[in-house]
Amino acid sequence: MLKKKEDNFENYKELKKKSSKEKKHFMLNIINPDIIHAISLLGYVGFLLIGSILINIGIYKLIERYFFKSQILFFFFIILGVVTGFYNVYKVIMRK
Repeated sequence: MLKKKEDNFENYKELKKKSSKEKKHFMLNIINPDIIHAISLLGYVGFLLIGSILINIGIYKLIERYFFKSQILFFFFIILGVVTGFYNVYKVIMRK
């Protein structure tokens, strides 16, 4: 595998002289699909966690607006958002 990376580096030196279309094709061959998958999974996990917490905060804000205000209830919904977020992350990771 190291030999292949060295070959890619030598090809990169030669690539400076070539057209932009050939450069783009070369760069797509260098990028490892596993790295792209890991980065996209990390982004998806982040959105799951943050989204779950924000949805629970929204539910609390509706309760606060129409019924009553409570700090204990706010912390309960934050903790509920974190727990459901991690549960969703667990489901996504175990599925793949």
